[in-house]
Amino acid sequence: MVISELLERASKRKVTAMRILEDLELIEKWNTIGQAYVVGATAYDLLVDQDIDIETFCVRPNAAKAMSILSDLTSNPKVLELKYRNYSETPFNGYYFKIQYEQMPSEIWNIDMWLFSEIRNGPLSRDLVPIMNDSLTIESRKYILNIKEELLKKSLVLPSIYVYRAVLDHDIQCTEHFLNWMEQQDIDNQTNWRPSKNNK
Repeated sequence: MVISELLERASKRKVTAMRILEDLELIEKWNTIGQAYVVGATAYDLLVDQDIDIETFCVRPNAAKAMSILSDLTSNPKVLELKYRNYSETPFNGYYFKIQYEQMPSEIWNIDMWLFSEIRNGPLSRDLVPIMNDSLTIESRKYILNIKEELLKKSLVLPSIYVYRAVLDHDIQCTEHFLNWMEQQDIDNQTNWRPSKNNK
């Protein structure tokens, strides 16, 4: 796989993701009740599927207030779904919101949004963003994007953080080795993983 092609595809997806966020004014909306962060693959320039992740932190998370700032999105013809779920009494300890956005008839984007307390304990994607971007290289991006694209083609849904961990910490470079490695992993629990070394 040509590195430039992998990176170019990821770059185009990032541009689309940012246009969607701009169209919906999502960061601005979330910032009215807290501090919002674009996290996950969008923040790492490692987008493969149509998925955007946002985490917002505030002093007193209020699901009703969050829904009120999102409610006008129902008038946007590209917004197909807006839903909410209370995970405050679970290990996630937050409120979850999801938007399905029709970029075009054959391209539906999922926007996953979490509202957390500023003092929440546990793994946070927000804290992983600067560490990941310091650790990623052109080579590691190539391996990650290639594995993620091949998993998508195989319709295998696995947490991307395990792809990052496999490539950055275990020097795994292909999908076959990644799937063999995954057989030894427990994906049912939240992970506090951070890259163990700076690869730059």
